[in-house]
Amino acid sequence: MTTTQQIINKFVSSVDVNKTYTTAELVSLLKSATKTGNKKTTANGEPKVKKAPSEYNIFIQKQMELLKNNGTSPKDRMREATSNWNKYKEQKQQEAKSESPVESD
Repeated sequence: MTTTQQIINKFVSSVDVNKTYTTAELVSLLKSATKTGNKKTTANGEPKVKKAPSEYNIFIQKQMELLKNNGTSPKDRMREATSNWNKYKEQKQQEAKSESPVESD
């Protein structure tokens, strides 16, 4: 079923044929059918797949939880968490360089 068909089906199911609607009310019903019709499916009508969180997303989420109890503003917590991520990433890159074999002539 295409997205258009899904929207039309939701619109039709929300209209009560025994009631008289104004144009504005019908437009409102159509808009609400459109909004809910596109969120969980792709253009082909297939369900959207939520991608897994990245290493960065997981790290920042944990950092925000740890920094939550400091009493700082969310903006400051995010700054500190980002700074911690940059330090972590730099440390990880240095470890990778030291573990890689050194090429000799």
